[in-house]
Amino acid sequence: MLRRTVSVALAALLGAACPGKESRSSAGEAPGVQDTAFAGTTAPVQRLRPTRAGVHAAMLRSVTAAPGRGYDRVVFELAGDSAPGYRLEYATGPVRSCGSGDVVSVAGSERLVVHLEPARAHDDQGNPVPTQRDLVPGLPAVREMKLVCDFEGQVEWVLGLPAKQPYRVTELAGSLLLDVKQRP
Repeated sequence: MLRRTVSVALAALLGAACPGKESRSSAGEAPGVQDTAFAGTTAPVQRLRPTRAGVHAAMLRSVTAAPGRGYDRVVFELAGDSAPGYRLEYATGPVRSCGSGDVVSVAGSERLVVHLEPARAHDDQGNPVPTQRDLVPGLPAVREMKLVCDFEGQVEWVLGLPAKQPYRVTELAGSLLLDVKQRP
């Protein structure tokens, strides 16, 4: 029974991480079915990873967003198989661009800040990776996403949300998954 539960959970996780490819566990389910086991938080979440001399910061390759069953999933795909350190928290004041200090606005009344370190969103020649740095997925929980910092080993994205909703973070090889619960 445990093996089947783990297999079904893994299939559902991978299915939600790969938009366009339906997992077997979700086949035949009614649209709009909520993930009743969603255990998230609205409190800050942090996992530190030390920087090491001579080791490049993880390069962010892409950022995508897609709806899941009762949550929206944002995938931060990285080059390599490990994730950088991260800190997620709801902003209590204005979010500012790390280069200019200008206030950054996003759709929605709440702002969830995703800070990755050590990380970079550019290649060795300084070209932006990913090239899209302002995304408007228009999902139920994630309305807009903007890159606000790519400087000195720090990458920061801000997500615009319609309300302060619980979220959860999952690490997979080469990816950081952020699920934000949709409002019922």
